[in-house]
Amino acid sequence: MTPDHSIEQILTASISSYDDYCVGYPGHGGYLTAVVMGQGAFPKMFSHAGSDLLDSTVAYDRAETNGTYLGQINMITVSSFCGPQGLIWGYDIARQDLPPLPLLTNDGRHQFAGSALIDGSRLREAARLLFGTRDRRRFPLLPGTHVPCAGKFRFFDGPAWIYSAVAIGIPEDRGAAAVLFMEDVGQLMLVNGAESLEPMRHRILQSLAHSVTEVGRNQGVLYQEILLDVSLREIHAGEIGCALVAVPYFHLARNAYDEVARRSPNVDETRGG
Repeated sequence: MTPDHSIEQILTASISSYDDYCVGYPGHGGYLTAVVMGQGAFPKMFSHAGSDLLDSTVAYDRAETNGTYLGQINMITVSSFCGPQGLIWGYDIARQDLPPLPLLTNDGRHQFAGSALIDGSRLREAARLLFGTRDRRRFPLLPGTHVPCAGKFRFFDGPAWIYSAVAIGIPEDRGAAAVLFMEDVGQLMLVNGAESLEPMRHRILQSLAHSVTEVGRNQGVLYQEILLDVSLREIHAGEIGCALVAVPYFHLARNAYDEVARRSPNVDETRGG
């Protein structure tokens, strides 16, 4: 029996018991995913020769709360697949305009034959509109909830330019193959100062796209679309920076579901989950 990737059925089986809070995926029903990327920085105030852990923790906390609010959760690291019972916020639900990404020259596009390269930056915006920000929260994750998250994070000493990046491989048949999340965080080794930021950004996105196609070869899966995004930040001398990519797996707040249902007449108005 092949799973039925029905957006309406999955959504109505992915609803939180709270009106205004999303909660981490509890292991039953369907689930939603959303893309959050952030960078945080904090001056070295509490570090000493034996430990920089406190300053690193604050930098990580800022990465979770700068921009899209992902604070006060118990993040559980999981692998990077969204299966037939999962949806992507901003792609399957609350759909954003996702334009093609002019990443490669025409001569280079043969390397991604069969896969359209898409600008995935609007998914970050969709997550921000759902969860809100630190100062203006909308439907955040319930404080203390346990949230499975695909993701990566790393710490860096300033001065440095750091980045968070993600590629999302969308398979041809969502009922037979999983969506792939490929996360990357790192430091840009600039050759010509700020002038080399854009070439390095393109290189990161190209590498991400190639990594998705390689995983596709490993798995025997063709990804019809590859969504790509990268976010950069400068970390100053005397600071510790944190680059974070997090893709939470969650159930949707009831009032957020109602907003989606009002905008999407095909969504069943009967709550489930």
